[in-house]
Amino acid sequence: MGEDASVNNYDIISIGDSASSNDDHSNSDRTNYFRNISLSYFAAQPTEMLSKHLEFKELCFESGNPEAHYIEGILQLFVKEDEQAGLYHLRQSSDGGYIDGSYLYGLSLLAVERFHKGQKYLDKLGWKESRSTSDQCWERVKKSLTDIPYFMNQGYYIARANLETLCGCRSRKRRGRVCNHGYYYERLNQFVEFAMSKNN
Repeated sequence: MGEDASVNNYDIISIGDSASSNDDHSNSDRTNYFRNISLSYFAAQPTEMLSKHLEFKELCFESGNPEAHYIEGILQLFVKEDEQAGLYHLRQSSDGGYIDGSYLYGLSLLAVERFHKGQKYLDKLGWKESRSTSDQCWERVKKSLTDIPYFMNQGYYIARANLETLCGCRSRKRRGRVCNHGYYYERLNQFVEFAMSKNN
């Protein structure tokens, strides 16, 4: 009945060696701390960082925390509607090893018709071997976007239609499997349908 823990809970990043004493502050590097601290609460509710926890977000962001870039990417792209800044931060998140950042960056690139580059970032998730990582990322991304009121961009409809045309084999199966382009169309379609549902 309960949802998978990997969907509801972002993994908490352990900071430092678990064997070290809590009283040992000899390795208390401020930049390392803010780069590695888990922002799972805020990744699930990014609007909380829009105003309430701005200074904390900035400290994490300046230290290169990939979750902070993910949150900033969401806020820039979907709240402030700054596509360039949003995509920049999502790429930083992905390049920092945050898989939800890779997923949302790839998906966002598909949505703005940068299909080849979007496919490259979605491919990092190893969907050809197993879709479980992609599916879990999608569930967490949806949770992150739940608090964003309306973020449907008319260009997303056009991108979906153009990707469907490029795909051409979306409904045809090859040996029981959807072709590669069908996977990208399916993911973009999920995103567009979710964004449209936010309007209702």
